[in-house]
Amino acid sequence: MSLSIQLIRREDFETRCLYALVGAGAMALVAGVARQVLRQSVDPGYFALMAAALTAVKPLPAFNALVRTAVVLLPSIPYFLGLPSPLEYAASGAIAAAVLAWRGHGREGMGTTTQVALSAGAAAVTTAVGLYVQEVLDARFLPARGYFPLLVDYAVVALFWSIGTLPANLAIDVDAVATRGMRLEATLTGEVRTLVTRALGLYRQSQAEARKLATGKGREKLQGVLGKLAQDAFNLAESHTVLEAQLSSASQGSVDSQVQELRKRAADAQDGVARRQLERAAASLGEELNQLDALSRKRERLFAQLHAQVALLERARVCFIGAQASSPLEGADRALALADKLSALDLESSSSEMLPLPQRAPAARS
Repeated sequence: MSLSIQLIRREDFETRCLYALVGAGAMALVAGVARQVLRQSVDPGYFALMAAALTAVKPLPAFNALVRTAVVLLPSIPYFLGLPSPLEYAASGAIAAAVLAWRGHGREGMGTTTQVALSAGAAAVTTAVGLYVQEVLDARFLPARGYFPLLVDYAVVALFWSIGTLPANLAIDVDAVATRGMRLEATLTGEVRTLVTRALGLYRQSQAEARKLATGKGREKLQGVLGKLAQDAFNLAESHTVLEAQLSSASQGSVDSQVQELRKRAADAQDGVARRQLERAAASLGEELNQLDALSRKRERLFAQLHAQVALLERARVCFIGAQASSPLEGADRALALADKLSALDLESSSSEMLPLPQRAPAARS
C-alpha cells in the first residue's frame, strides 16, 4: 500500500489563517498602546502566538473553555523554563499547534496522533522561520517606531505559525481507502457520518486481521474485497449526501401547494387560453413533484443500503473471528476462503439492491 495524503476541509484551514492574522493584529494594537502609554515593550513571540492561536482554534462547545485556556497557558511554559531564544519560540508554537490539532480543529472528535505530531513539528519550524523573517524586516525595511511595524511583526509571526497547522487538515494513511474514509467523514454530519465512522473502523479492524494472515494471492484478494466493501459504503454515503442537498434546496410541500393553486386558478378561469396555460403550468410542476418524490424514495433506499453495507462490513469482521476459531485451513487457503465468502456476501447484497424503484403514477390533484 502506498502513502496517501489528502487535504480535508480546506476552508477551515484558510479561515484559521485569516483568524490568526486578525488576532495577531488586535494584539499588535494592544502592544502599541502598551509601548506608547506604559513605556513597555511587548515581545511579538509569545503574545503574537497566543493571540493567533486564541482566535484560530475552533473547539466544540463542550471543550471551548478547556482548549482556549490551554492555548493561552501552555505556550508560555517554554518561556518560564528559560529555553534558548530560537528554541523557546519554536516550542511555544509547537504546543499551540498541537492543542489546535488535538481539540481545536473544528471537527467532531480528536485529531489523530499523526496530525497532532506533524502539526507540532511543522509549527515549530514555521514559527522559528517567521520570527527570523520578522527580524529581517525590522532590520532592513521597517521603521523603528509606530503601529505599522508592530502590525507587520505580529502578522508575520501569526501567518507562519498558522501555515504550520496545515497537518491538522491532512488525512494521512498508507491505505488510500482509509484516507478517503477520513476525508469523507470530515465533511458529513448526523447519522450518515456515524455510519461512515463505523464503516471506517470496521474496515481498519478487518484489514488488521487480514495482515496477520500469510502473504500471498489469497491475502491480496481478501484485502481487495475488504477495500471494495468499504468503498461501496463510502460511495453510498456520498450519493446520499448529494441527494440530501438536492432535496433540501426544493421543498416538496411548496411545489405541491403551487400545483393545487394553479389547478384551482385554471378551474376558475373564464378565458380558454388562460385556462390551458394554467393547466400546462400545473402539469409541468406536477412532473417536478413526481421527480422530487422519486428522489426522496431514492434517498431512503440509499440510506437503507448504507446501513446494509455497514452491516456487511460488521459481518466481515465477524468472519475473521469465526475463521480463527473453527477453520482447519491455514495461511493462504484461509485468506482465499474468506475472500470468496465475502465476495459471495457482497454479490448477494448487491443483487438484492438492484431492484428498480417503483414509479408513482401521476395523479390529478384537486
